[in-house]
Amino acid sequence: MKKAKLIEQKTKEEEKKVENKFSIKKLIISILVIVIVLVAFYFLTDFIVKKQKDSQDTESTETVDVRKTNDIDYSSVSKMVAKNYFLLFDKADDESNSQYDVLINSFKQGGFPYEFYYIDLSKDSHKELLADKSELKDLNNIKVKDTTLVVVSDGEISETYEGSEAILTYLISYFTTTDTSDSNSDSNSNSNSNSNSDSNANTESNSNK
Repeated sequence: MKKAKLIEQKTKEEEKKVENKFSIKKLIISILVIVIVLVAFYFLTDFIVKKQKDSQDTESTETVDVRKTNDIDYSSVSKMVAKNYFLLFDKADDESNSQYDVLINSFKQGGFPYEFYYIDLSKDSHKELLADKSELKDLNNIKVKDTTLVVVSDGEISETYEGSEAILTYLISYFTTTDTSDSNSDSNSNSNSNSNSDSNANTESNSNK
């Protein structure tokens, strides 16, 4: 009897040891699976973020092209043939630079008739344009203290906007108004053509009588 009990106890102890080993092994496998999933999730997230960043960089590069193609020296203003255009005296540290680029790029793509020119104030040749007080009356003798948009009409300064807030507000409101007036003129021309056709029809009916 005693031997049988001892054998039974040993068997139970061995079974417990096997169960413990199996539990530990199962726990290790579970931990490894969780670690692998987390690592895979991290790399997947990192890949997606990099892809989005590359896409944004590509878009901003395309937008900034308008800045490169329309960059001029201030000395060119006196030789300008066009009478109506916009000059953006642009500071490199202006946080709204990308917004100007997006707006101007969209205007150019929309077929806006007047040109936008960038005058980069970070150039050595333009540092003399920076001053403590703005002077915006004479087109050939301009001084600015901040990013400034100058509207030139008939070869003369007609409007000026200083600072990012004033410039963005003007650009958005001006071109929204322009789009609206264009659509209204289209609708008016359509209505006029319709009324003319109606009057012609009435004239023809009267002559037939």
